[in-house]
Amino acid sequence: MHELIEGELYQALEYAKTIDQHQGQRIIIQFEIDQPLLSQTIFNAFPSMIAEHSEELSHFFMDLCFEILCVYQKAFGSTPRFKDDPTWMERQALSFDEILQPMAGKKRIDAKQSNKMKQRFYQPNEGEIIQNGLVQFLNDSIDDDAEGNNYSKPAIELSKAMLFVTVRLFNSLYTDSIRH
Repeated sequence: MHELIEGELYQALEYAKTIDQHQGQRIIIQFEIDQPLLSQTIFNAFPSMIAEHSEELSHFFMDLCFEILCVYQKAFGSTPRFKDDPTWMERQALSFDEILQPMAGKKRIDAKQSNKMKQRFYQPNEGEIIQNGLVQFLNDSIDDDAEGNNYSKPAIELSKAMLFVTVRLFNSLYTDSIRH
């Protein structure tokens, strides 16, 4: 796996935008079959967290997640399956939990702690490739959509963080498939 350069990313994003509703449904169904827990996480759990702030933004988030799915399939091939590794998603959740655990139960986090946690959250693991161009595109998409809507700052920040997590999950999915 490699970081997508501008041309590759553009082609993958264009591919995602040309998919009609029927093709899109087939892609989603196959993704649910190949990676049921990941599918549930990014198309159900994450949007429901965002919907607590904004139902409209949660729908836009799911559209962007579909684009992420399509980008990875176009650039790196079909979604990997881990029939022999049913704990893959659990391990992913635990790795993010280690990063986010210090926030659990705290009502207030001072600015220094907050910055330290954000830095750790956005820091790639050793050998991990972050799709910076894709993340930037997603953040810009959220910002563009927010201009015409009345989303709260926490809803926007949560959506961006969940999109970043989604990209990292896809990176891990495709990287781990190479190792198997």
